[in-house]
Amino acid sequence: MALTDLPDVDVLKIPQDFPPGELFTIPPVLAELRDNRPLCPVQMPSGNRLWLVTRYADVRFVMHDPRFSRNLVFPGAPRMAGEDLTSVEGSLFNMEGPDHTRLRTVLASAFTRRAADGWRSTTQTHAHDLIDRIERSGSEADLVADFSVPLVARIAGDLMGITPQEHEWTQDRIRRQLDLLGGPEQIAGATADLAELAGRLVDRNGRPDSEATGLVATLARAACEESISRQEAVSTTALLLMNVTDPLVPPLTVGIMTLLLHGDQLAQCKRDPQRWPEAVREVLRYHNNGITNFPRVALEDVDCHGGRITAGEGVITSALAAAHDPRAFIDPGVFDIGRSEKGSVFFGAGPHFCLGSALALSVLATAYAVLFERLDGLRLSVEPHEVKRADDGFFACPENLPVTW
Repeated sequence: MALTDLPDVDVLKIPQDFPPGELFTIPPVLAELRDNRPLCPVQMPSGNRLWLVTRYADVRFVMHDPRFSRNLVFPGAPRMAGEDLTSVEGSLFNMEGPDHTRLRTVLASAFTRRAADGWRSTTQTHAHDLIDRIERSGSEADLVADFSVPLVARIAGDLMGITPQEHEWTQDRIRRQLDLLGGPEQIAGATADLAELAGRLVDRNGRPDSEATGLVATLARAACEESISRQEAVSTTALLLMNVTDPLVPPLTVGIMTLLLHGDQLAQCKRDPQRWPEAVREVLRYHNNGITNFPRVALEDVDCHGGRITAGEGVITSALAAAHDPRAFIDPGVFDIGRSEKGSVFFGAGPHFCLGSALALSVLATAYAVLFERLDGLRLSVEPHEVKRADDGFFACPENLPVTW
């Protein structure tokens, strides 16, 4: 039966029917769907109905299979809430096949493991400076306002060549763009604003006298050399503005909180710094960064769990549900930095596997290490259940994280 033919009573609504679990954990309904309705119809705020896929094997299948396309730049394409980043023509996010490979190759040199390792010292410098400021202010802090947000802002500035003021402005527009309940005019306006800033950044970095480095400079040079078009440079810059500004703050902040609540595992990392990357991977598996990923569209009919996804219908995966699938992970509800299963799909899978995965792991591991090394005895200054979730973001993040030491 086609999505449009299903009665309303059989269709869940996102986000209304997906309240989060305690302490920024998986919404309980995702576990129920994964076990009982692995192919479930959901309705997005846009009014579009999509098939939600929640089992680990199925999520990987959708991410790998070329019959599910990320190219949503066409009239009537499935949307979450409006004309967001999935609607932008020329973006790496929306490309498939040779064009995707061509544009991805341009950026690949900036995202090698060696390049990510080079950002370790930069992250250390910024983190130490911020902790110097925290220590001068006393023995209490809000790690959202005093550490996570400014650290990511500095790294975004280095990567993208944006000023602190541009970063603050960008964060506001990204939250407007990804606000599932924000309305189509707000979302389209934020998308247009980000594209305008991206155009200015590409032009600024593409001037003959520019000595800029970083991601935008890489794209601007490629556009000047005509290996990619200016539209591709601008649209991909707009995508990167989102990827390197907002999504790093939640795992940095929630990860700190979760490690504080698992003192034995935190102690293991402090004794053996080689374990910080393991802690990062488990934070990303355990919490992830949102209920779902962005939509894909079926290019042909595909059978799945006794149902049929019809060509033209939208499909949306949940990496969070997949990361808690007991078919793939032993005791997935347990936070365990020593677990042997390493196959989380937090960074995606297949051709669209996140280019920035090594960079994100390096930045987060370094930030954790510096913070817990410098602020010995760090602990929450409120009860865990008193830490409130920020209500203005697509990604689950505390509004503030009060600590003392």
